[in-house]
Amino acid sequence: MTIRHFRIFIAVASSESITQAARQLYISQPTVSVAIKELEDHYGTRFFERLNQRLKITEAGQSLLNYATHFISLFDDMEKIFQNPDFHGTLRIGSGITAGSYYLPKIIQRFQESCPEVKTQIRIDTAGTIEKELLSNNLDLALIEGSVHSSFLKTFPVFHTRYIAVCAPEHKLASADTIPLEEFVKEPLLFRSRNSNAFEFFSTLLSGYGYQVKTAWESTSLEALLQAAKCNLGIGILPEIMAVEELRSRRLTQIRIQNFDITSTISLTYHQNKYLSNDMQQFICFLTAPATEETLSSESFVQNFSQSADSGKIHSRI
Repeated sequence: MTIRHFRIFIAVASSESITQAARQLYISQPTVSVAIKELEDHYGTRFFERLNQRLKITEAGQSLLNYATHFISLFDDMEKIFQNPDFHGTLRIGSGITAGSYYLPKIIQRFQESCPEVKTQIRIDTAGTIEKELLSNNLDLALIEGSVHSSFLKTFPVFHTRYIAVCAPEHKLASADTIPLEEFVKEPLLFRSRNSNAFEFFSTLLSGYGYQVKTAWESTSLEALLQAAKCNLGIGILPEIMAVEELRSRRLTQIRIQNFDITSTISLTYHQNKYLSNDMQQFICFLTAPATEETLSSESFVQNFSQSADSGKIHSRI
């Protein structure tokens, strides 16, 4: 098998068409067909099935695609590096919603101050989408909250983020010192969408106490949840760092829940077969340096976010 076989295979998998793959690669259709047949004969399995005039990749084909994509990426990186040892590409960094909204901008700012020769390209999306982009080699690495769902992805916890329960000042529970968990779960809850890692984490946490998550609002937008809480539409479960200014200005009130803490882990994530370029290694070293880890701790970040906030109110357990 040659590099050419795998490039053809990737083109067919992405286009689901022999004809389109041939056009994309500027080769003939018979050449594409022969290459796919040679791959299938070599590995002794079918990688595509024809359904409704389209080629649908099989389970074996999807597995090969994961390897082939990173194999080709590794080869291309090697070519660039050894043809030009001083080469710096663009570091493609992804992030989930929470980390991307509140942590990543400061991370990138400080990384570029430390390594100005490295260019970055950022994508912020749901954790599920970011995982798919890592597996498809459209991203080099990412910050993902909670657990990943592919065994091909390697994760390293880098910091934690806390969620707190907040409500409008006129909410019936706003004046309570603390409330029991069973009272909290009866209220209309405002939280992240059901397909998010944050929801999965929160759901697992509640199930450990024998409760299920029942939301009145679900959204990929943290800002939408914040505004809904301010309009007294329920209790919002928001990243602590997001609520600092609203708590300080008394536009929101924190609800403290007895013996219940919502702290999730944000991990640096990349494909286990990914070649770690010099740029990637620089970013990983920067992110895992003790000084950076201290800066990114939830408590430090909240303090830096609002120096004059009432730390007694903001940092109490929920």
